[in-house]
Amino acid sequence: MRFPMQLATDPISGAALSLFDVTSSTSYVDIHGDEVVVQEGNLFRETFPLSCLGKAGLDSWEWYMGLGVRTDFQGTVAPITSFEKVVSIPLVEPRSLFLRIVGSLGLQVECKRLVLSMAQPDEFLIALNSALHEVEDPGSPEPAELNE
Repeated sequence: MRFPMQLATDPISGAALSLFDVTSSTSYVDIHGDEVVVQEGNLFRETFPLSCLGKAGLDSWEWYMGLGVRTDFQGTVAPITSFEKVVSIPLVEPRSLFLRIVGSLGLQVECKRLVLSMAQPDEFLIALNSALHEVEDPGSPEPAELNE
């Protein structure tokens, strides 16, 4: 299931993001099978197994923290496309990610938490947390159908 990222609507941010092909069709989070794919235009693309992710929740992102792929070098990696509708996903174990700066030049950073701008944060949280629950307890029986 694909969930689009929320894009900044002001002209300056929109123009800056479009330089890196950050559009509604190239910036999304895909939940399929037992993995999650996060893509932000040409800036960021990573795949995370569901088993590596913790329960997601709403978060905030202040304007002065910026747009694009951000890090605080203390474990937060944030592909941010808008200051609104932000969710946070903790990683069960830290993971090393390569954040590209230019071409093949970039930084290796430790990621303990992902922060994302989602267009439909409530629907995304329900889908992700449900998928996480299925991974945690795959042997649980399906809910019984109601007999009418």
